[in-house]
Amino acid sequence: MSQQHAQSRATPLEHQPSVSRSRQQGQSVVEDVVIPEHLLRMASVRRSWNLDHRGSSTYAADGPVQNIAQAQTQRLRPNLFRAASTGWYNRTTRAQPQRRPSQPTTRREVTSLSSTSSHESFRPKPQPATHRPESATQAEGSDGLQRRGTITRVVTAVIPAAVQQTAQEVVQNVRRSSMYDVYEKAKQRGTELQRKQWVQYLFEYAFYTFLIIFIYLVLVGLPLWKGAVYWLWWVVQNKFVIEGGYAITIGLAALYAFSPLLVLFEKDPPMPNHPEGYDLMQTPGVANTALLIPCYKSAGLIAKTLEAAVKIFPPQNIFVIANGNSPTPLDNTEEVCRPYGVNHVWSPVGSKIVAQFVGAYAAKGFKDVLLIDDDCALPPNFPIVSDRLTGKVQCIGYTIKSVGPESSKGTFCQQAQDLEYKISGLQRALAGKIGSATFPHGAISLWDREFLIKTFHDHPGFSVSEDWFFGHSCRRLGGRIKMCTSVFVETETPPAVFFSSGGSRGGFGEMTIFKQRFMRWNFFFVNGMWYDMAYILTSWNLGWWEIGAKLFVFQEVYETLLYLLTPFVLPISFIVRPSFCGYLLASTVVLYLINVVIFNEVHLRLKKERVAWSVLIFYYMPYKIVLTFINVASCYWSLYKYARYFAKRHPKVIEDEKAVEVVLRLEERPEQQKQQQQQSTELGRRLTVTAPVAAAAGVEEFDFAEKRKTSMARSMV
Repeated sequence: MSQQHAQSRATPLEHQPSVSRSRQQGQSVVEDVVIPEHLLRMASVRRSWNLDHRGSSTYAADGPVQNIAQAQTQRLRPNLFRAASTGWYNRTTRAQPQRRPSQPTTRREVTSLSSTSSHESFRPKPQPATHRPESATQAEGSDGLQRRGTITRVVTAVIPAAVQQTAQEVVQNVRRSSMYDVYEKAKQRGTELQRKQWVQYLFEYAFYTFLIIFIYLVLVGLPLWKGAVYWLWWVVQNKFVIEGGYAITIGLAALYAFSPLLVLFEKDPPMPNHPEGYDLMQTPGVANTALLIPCYKSAGLIAKTLEAAVKIFPPQNIFVIANGNSPTPLDNTEEVCRPYGVNHVWSPVGSKIVAQFVGAYAAKGFKDVLLIDDDCALPPNFPIVSDRLTGKVQCIGYTIKSVGPESSKGTFCQQAQDLEYKISGLQRALAGKIGSATFPHGAISLWDREFLIKTFHDHPGFSVSEDWFFGHSCRRLGGRIKMCTSVFVETETPPAVFFSSGGSRGGFGEMTIFKQRFMRWNFFFVNGMWYDMAYILTSWNLGWWEIGAKLFVFQEVYETLLYLLTPFVLPISFIVRPSFCGYLLASTVVLYLINVVIFNEVHLRLKKERVAWSVLIFYYMPYKIVLTFINVASCYWSLYKYARYFAKRHPKVIEDEKAVEVVLRLEERPEQQKQQQQQSTELGRRLTVTAPVAAAAGVEEFDFAEKRKTSMARSMV
């Protein structure tokens, strides 16, 4: 091999074949680059420069190569967005880049082409003053690397840094152009989705009419005919074996309830013991992961979240995305964030999912993103398990725990929710092992950023139950969801079921479980059956993992069917066989009590997270019974509310003109401005974003960096 490379060096480059033997042997395609002789002569002019002054700040005058490069720069530089004065963005004047002399082609060092996109790779480095021509013997000793390095340096000499930087800007402009196309499609789609007011009223009241007709003609029927309720009673009375029916029901319930107990939580990760001045970027997974915190009026609680976050992530990796339907921030969250040196983004669209969408693009320099709620305090030993995002695994959920104010255990209601959340985490862990969890907790999840963006493109865009649809889209696109159970991430929960003494909470701010679940969590229970059944029947992108995933998707369908049938089957069963149904209901309660006792005394004892016996025995089971009736009622309430909700068409995130416009403005930031901000050492560097809400309302646009209209700011400490 070395002899062949020596011969190739001795042969003029213009006489070498266009397809070399080295390509067949799997070497770099750089060896096949053919440099014309006249360009080699032009590049050789640089060899007469004094090598002793290569490190100085004085550079040679522009020669023929620089003139060619300057002409190419003017020709290649696009102007995709010319209407700078119309409010798209203000392009700062770009200083003409200084050119340093390129390295002579006889440098001994080998330079990789993969690093030529960096400005640092074009800076000349100290060289010996003597010129040593390379011989075939030297080429043999380098095993062919000299030839590859020589051609690389010739390419660098012929195509200076300014041209290569322009090529990078072309790529960035193409990317912005792609987002601009999405924006144009979103505007067109938004117009198509709009319904006239009379059409919305027609849809809504037609839906109400359909429900009334269905209830009377199908369920009741009398006096015209005997409806479905009568025939259900007749079947239970005469044909149905109640004992056998309930045996099947309880058998499935026991299977889904006790099978998660076969797995254990992971062991606690060690507590960090970093010395003073420790670089957090050295922590595994941190360097390539951004932390996204969507929030709404969170000035009062975001500080606690950031205090925990900056112990794990460096400030430049943290993005706080405040949102609201206003061109200006609704509170002083930005001022609270500034002392921590984190990035702050104001999204003038009041939606958590839109805030996450904007954050995914704002953190485009990172491979992975961690999504958390504004009231989630990361523990000091929080593991960033980005190494698990391999193969089909595209999302990692984390187990969570319910806490009260100041990380206290809270009320009995909050402790019952704590037990509920932890059981749910173990169920998801089992689902992730045999297939895929149905969806990660909305409070915290780790995603591959590029796959998350694909998920946004598939997400139906509903602002309610957005975490459930994240899981649905992830599985449909062929991504598995697994769980990390080594830590419990704290999240504050409602302190009461029906009535609260006041106060406030992060997120949507519900202070009772009834409002949280009846109004929001359970809204898509019935509608979700359509998505689940379509997934079970048509989606096979997970391969063999689909079998395990669909077992738990079917569990959701089964539970919803039970909620829908409960108002009919339960009363009829008590009418037909009251004593037997009473015993059966009591045995079901005891069965679930045994389940939570085992979970509390085995799994949570190992994690030192046990719930008090008083909560377990006297509160938890009545709490679950009440929640069951809330779930049943919410299913029928949601059917009624669907009429008005679906009277308006809801666009996907990428079909939301305002959401895409915010991302587009992030993409439009000039590269030179970003470089200047990255080099700045002053407090509070800003990356501004124009508010689409203001533009739509006819509000005069101005510099948001100065007047806090819409800004993305990072305070550098």
